[in-house]
Amino acid sequence: MSKDINIAEQIKDRVDTVETIGRIVSLRRSGKSWSGLCPFHKEKTASFHVYEDSGNYICFGCGAKGDIITFYEKYYNIDFLGACERLCKENGIDWQPGGGGGDKSREALYEANRLAGSIYYEAMKIEGNPALDYLLGREIDKKTISRFRLGYADDTGRIISGRLENDEKMREAALELGLIKEYSGRYRDMFVGRVIFPIVNTNGKVIGFGGRDIKGEAKAKYINSAYSRVYVKGTTLYGLNLTQKSIREQGFVIMVEGYMDLVMLYKHGVTNVCAPLGTAFTEKQAKLLCKYTKNAVLAFDSDGAGQKAALSGMDILAAAGIKVRVLELEGAKDPDDFIRAYGRERFEEAIRAATPMYDYKLGLIREEHDLNVSDGLADFLKAAAKLIAPLSPVERDFYVKKLSQESGISENAIAMQVEGSASGEQERPGYERSEIKKSAQLDDLLCGILALALTSAYAFDKAAEYRHFFAGSDYSGVMDAMLTLKGSSGAAPTTAELTEALDEADQAALDTVLRKAAKGAGSEDGVQIDEFLAKLEIAILKTKEEELKEAAGTDELLLKELMEIQKRIKLLENIIRSGRRGE
Repeated sequence: MSKDINIAEQIKDRVDTVETIGRIVSLRRSGKSWSGLCPFHKEKTASFHVYEDSGNYICFGCGAKGDIITFYEKYYNIDFLGACERLCKENGIDWQPGGGGGDKSREALYEANRLAGSIYYEAMKIEGNPALDYLLGREIDKKTISRFRLGYADDTGRIISGRLENDEKMREAALELGLIKEYSGRYRDMFVGRVIFPIVNTNGKVIGFGGRDIKGEAKAKYINSAYSRVYVKGTTLYGLNLTQKSIREQGFVIMVEGYMDLVMLYKHGVTNVCAPLGTAFTEKQAKLLCKYTKNAVLAFDSDGAGQKAALSGMDILAAAGIKVRVLELEGAKDPDDFIRAYGRERFEEAIRAATPMYDYKLGLIREEHDLNVSDGLADFLKAAAKLIAPLSPVERDFYVKKLSQESGISENAIAMQVEGSASGEQERPGYERSEIKKSAQLDDLLCGILALALTSAYAFDKAAEYRHFFAGSDYSGVMDAMLTLKGSSGAAPTTAELTEALDEADQAALDTVLRKAAKGAGSEDGVQIDEFLAKLEIAILKTKEEELKEAAGTDELLLKELMEIQKRIKLLENIIRSGRRGE
């Protein structure tokens, strides 16, 4: 059955889900997904979504969900093997049910890598060789060396090429893989005088190698295998073949920069770990990681390069829907040094105390400004507001409160700065201030809320709670002035006070509000303001609902959040119909 599982992974990797389902369902781009009418139930409004990044689909109408194989099973009413066979035939994948098969043109490459790995490993086991002495000196014991099949490429430059010289098939494969190179009719090895780290995929096949210089004389401390048909940089994570089970069980992954960090952590019993193979972290690696967890701790080196890699990696992981925290180590430059110096228990304590992604970014911004002077504090808060502007309303509110407590600046002022930033290009997909500003329905709601607030103390207090939604609208100036000029009683300012405080454009907006108020908007019993606010909340929730439909995929937490939002919308609609506001 394992061969059938392997072919399933091969299908998911090689079949374009959007294109394949698009032959059956008419799809159109819808944000992060492609949408169309569900083929599994009758509907008039498209609720069927296909996600290009994950290769999954979901219907928010009937609940059907899965990957391309389950789609074929359901659509053609066939079993798993039948779906695999049909997909293989349609996409030119060589496979026979129950018989394994696969792309035979790659088998020689896999075999050459396997043979090279075995040669390197046997060389490592020879007592007294420089690579073994180096690893033992770094506290990597023989058990760990065996677990990772670490090897040694000696100084001759012939450890691989010499063995394959008379084996034409393996020699040609090694040439394609870049394991050996030809110089004037003679063959020489790529890796010379290095510790060898085999790179193994999650199917257990050696796809490449990483080599570390042990003399300190090479131009590059680390080099990796060249691109080949079995090794594409940026698509694989080192160590995942050994650590995937632990990552699933522990519910999060620790991302480290390099081979030695990973091997050392594993040796000390920290096994939910992987590394990006010396490349900048990529979207494909994030997609691969999503199969195992939605939580990551970045444990990169503490130097400038490590910090830069962490910043780049966290944004890519977050975009893939992974929650990110950052490990900030004190007293060591990397996880390897730290765990050797302080042990596993201290390392795990540090992991538990890892900094959430946006706290970490705020910390970096904080270091760039002198908060003891007014200009420095103001610039810090502007930069911080720009950073948190794309977040969800709940996350924004959390950081607004935190920044207010830290700086002594009011939550209202910081919230307005954040909303001002949100009206620019840093907007959260699906929750854009520009959409709110351009919506006639929302403009009318905001105008009505202000009209009620001018005539009712209760309405003014309620409107103040929703001040964030005015930022970027035509009525933001009026709301800001009302909050600034409110009297000691907490009531709204008079029309004369507002007119004097507003510029010409905002006075025009105030005139619109006053005309609406003159038409009878105002109610001391609160029913009318509560109805306006309920409608405003529905409009915002519907925006969030569309965003989640595009982003949720098969993520259970996001789907649960979507269901809660839909329930809340129905409740608010019922409240409006019944003429009251409440739970």
